[in-house]
Amino acid sequence: MMNLFKKIFKKRDHAVNKIPNTNLSCAILLIEVSYADFNISDIEINSIINLFVEKFNLSKKDAEWLNEEAKSLHEDASCLRKYIKIINENYSNLQKKDLINMAWQIARADNVVDKHEEHRIRKLSELLHLNHSDFIKAKINTK
Repeated sequence: MMNLFKKIFKKRDHAVNKIPNTNLSCAILLIEVSYADFNISDIEINSIINLFVEKFNLSKKDAEWLNEEAKSLHEDASCLRKYIKIINENYSNLQKKDLINMAWQIARADNVVDKHEEHRIRKLSELLHLNHSDFIKAKINTK
């Protein structure tokens, strides 16, 4: 009887503690940047999907799925801390810089960088333990 309870609770704990992978974590952070100005355009969505195809080596169909999954999780997320933690634990400094470059590309996709988008990218840079100079270089290099 005790073994039965252990199996039940072990399965439940495993489902509750399921951790998203790094691609999904990146996708959620990029969605966060696109929503920062309270207006996500089709151009930004297409830019995000194209970045997933290019940077994550996904098919168009998989990139679209990842985009929808990230948007869904983003809507339900009250805190992005766990996604940032996954990136910090699994990404090198160079990969984090590449993620910030991607964030700038999304912010610039509609040819208008809103002050809220810039602020969100700045905060992500800080939370990913990047230097301010990395933030500035990414901003300049993605023009």
